Amino acid sequence: MADKQQALFDRLQANLVEYQASWERKSKKELIDSSTEITAVKDSYHYLTDSHGYEPEEIDYLLMFDNPLSVVADKWQERMEDISDLSFALNEVFDKRDALRDYTLATVDKPSVLAKLHAAIALAPAKGVDAQDKGAER
Repeated sequence: MADKQQALFDRLQANLVEYQASWERKSKKELIDSSTEITAVKDSYHYLTDSHGYEPEEIDYLLMFDNPLSVVADKWQERMEDISDLSFALNEVFDKRDALRDYTLATVDKPSVLAKLHAAIALAPAKGVDAQDKGAER
C-alpha cells in the first residue's frame, strides 16, 4: 500500500505543478476570477497529502484518474459554492463576539480641535467687513 500511496502523492504533486503553471500564464484579473478554483485545488491538495487517512480502495480509485486532484477539487469547489454554510459562520461571529478581541475596531472619524478651529475661522466674517457689507457684495 505504501508504494501505491507514494504513486498517488507523486501524481497529485504533478497535477498541482500543472495547475500552478496554468495559473502563472493568467492575467491578474483571470487569477482573481479563478480564486475559488485555486482555493479548491490548494485545499484539496493539502488535505489529500497531509490529512486524509487512506483506505487501500480509495488509493486504487484515485489512481484510476490522470488528474485525481481535479476530481477532488471540482467536488470541493461545488461544495464551496454553496454559501448556505456562511450563515453558520455569521451566526458564530454574532454569538461568540470574539471578533472584538481578535480584530481591529473601526475608529470614528472625529474632527480634531484644530480642524474645528479652522472650520470656525472659515465661517467667521473677515475683519473690517460687517454683515451688511457682505450681503451687499453678493
